[in-house]
Amino acid sequence: MMLQRVSQLELGLLFVLFNFSTGAGFMLGPLSAVSGFQGWLIIIIGHVGGLAIAFLAYQFANYRPNDFLAHYGKDLLGRWLHVAMMACYCFFFLHIASIVLRQTTDFMIQIYLPSTPSWAIGGSFALVIWLAVRSGLEAIFRCAAGFFFVIFVTASFVPFLVGKELNYHSAIALITNFDASQLAYGSYPFIPWFGEMFLILFIFPFLAEPEKTRRTLVLSSLCSIFFFEVYYLLCILLFDKHLMAEITYPILEMLRFIRIGDFLENLDPIVVAIWIAGLFIKISLLLYVSVLIFAQLFKLKDTRPLSFPFAAIMVGLAMNVVKNQMEMNDFLMHAWANFAYCIEFSPIIYWASFKLRKLWKSKEAPNESVIES
Repeated sequence: MMLQRVSQLELGLLFVLFNFSTGAGFMLGPLSAVSGFQGWLIIIIGHVGGLAIAFLAYQFANYRPNDFLAHYGKDLLGRWLHVAMMACYCFFFLHIASIVLRQTTDFMIQIYLPSTPSWAIGGSFALVIWLAVRSGLEAIFRCAAGFFFVIFVTASFVPFLVGKELNYHSAIALITNFDASQLAYGSYPFIPWFGEMFLILFIFPFLAEPEKTRRTLVLSSLCSIFFFEVYYLLCILLFDKHLMAEITYPILEMLRFIRIGDFLENLDPIVVAIWIAGLFIKISLLLYVSVLIFAQLFKLKDTRPLSFPFAAIMVGLAMNVVKNQMEMNDFLMHAWANFAYCIEFSPIIYWASFKLRKLWKSKEAPNESVIES
């Protein structure tokens, strides 16, 4: 299989979109509910924790940068345990893709298309994702690079348009409201969302200049933190923590405060249309990684025939993963967080096996030299 090359710039731009798209759209309300004015600290802790998980994946991938884990993992763990691990990874990324698709579908139904069946919206969105996955990893990264500038130019203007509506007197609470136990409790479910960057372990051979990946992860996380913090602070200073916790989509409500003269009073459809592109990129990458793992596990040379079946499975999961938005938030804050921690830290098993085998070989070498002498 010919490897497609993805530059470090493209990787960085994609990860900024990857973290910001779902975070800004779906996480701000639950974050305010569990942390209030401490949410800005949890954003930093979540990114740092996610970055640590990604660093572990990078460190392990860097031992064999030109090989895929699905190919050499059986040499470390044995065939059947390796197959079980790969199956878990495949399901994990497919499951996340279905969750984000369900969140997107619920958003469109609640806000813009209340009489449209959920399967129609999810299926239409999945059709576009299928085409992206079929086009390959390089196409997804190129698309992300193009969308990045449109999305973040728009995101950069919004704070200036809403600034006059903020209650700046509440800003002191960002410093005075501190509770260590609440901070620890609130941070726990959000770290795995940013830990999803560990997927670099499965696409590492595609990356050009892989030795620069650590720097790329840091820079993309810093950029993501900046925009995430800005929007969280805007929302909490506009709505206060109690009202913000009750709003399903705080940024959407914030956008409705924006008025540009008398000719543009509804800016939110324009911004939402641009933001949807970021969700498209994230779901496409997650689904592609799931397809890639499955194809490598069964030694298939082409991932394209698998893209449609996996897209169909994703839609099925999305429609049945939960019953409503409240159940989704509860699932993400509790059950999913525990599951995600187990999966995201599981590459340590490969790393430990690699170290033990290396140590065992180093001990055997002196014994062999003594026997020969």
